[in-house]
Amino acid sequence: MVIKYFLSHKKVLTLCAGALVIALTLYPMFYRTWAFGSDAWGLSVIAILDPEEVPWSPSDFNSLAIRPAVAYWLLTNFDWPYERCGKAMTAMDGCSQPLVNFVGTTLDTHDPDSIMTRRGYGLLRHFAARGEPVNGYYNGLTPVHEAVLYANVEYLRALLELGADPNLPIDMLDKDYHGFNAFEFAVFLETRNPEMYQAIRAELEGSE
Repeated sequence: MVIKYFLSHKKVLTLCAGALVIALTLYPMFYRTWAFGSDAWGLSVIAILDPEEVPWSPSDFNSLAIRPAVAYWLLTNFDWPYERCGKAMTAMDGCSQPLVNFVGTTLDTHDPDSIMTRRGYGLLRHFAARGEPVNGYYNGLTPVHEAVLYANVEYLRALLELGADPNLPIDMLDKDYHGFNAFEFAVFLETRNPEMYQAIRAELEGSE
């Protein structure tokens, strides 16, 4: 009887120890996911990651307990990500950047035909439909100014289609182009790199 109780008790302890090891192994991955993906900014980053570059292994420092497709689905179907700023983004002061500006800076990091880029433009349209400002300033620039600066024609076109205003001035007192609107900014940049900015200027002129 005593031996049977001892063996049963030992089995319970073994199971508890195994469960504890699993929990401790998974905790960093789940904590990292919650800290980084508990707000719209962090989820936006996850949503446009290459799925093949998001490891499953809990021991990998870059692993997450959420897949990019799930992050995109959460952003486009729920309001709660927009109601808070998670721990990681708070530490990086990421939530001070308007969401349109935030996702826009990532739109030239992948192949134009990739699922990541398509999700990025999907989020851009979704944020605009939610009422996120397409003319919000960040570090003195609006998204249109940033699209011009990055020479990203597709991003610029998408912004103009969403109602972004190319006539707003740049607010950077320490720069030669302070006060320039997007048209003047494009001309200014084209004088320095004609090949790179001709298409940008043409896109702006076509929107008038």
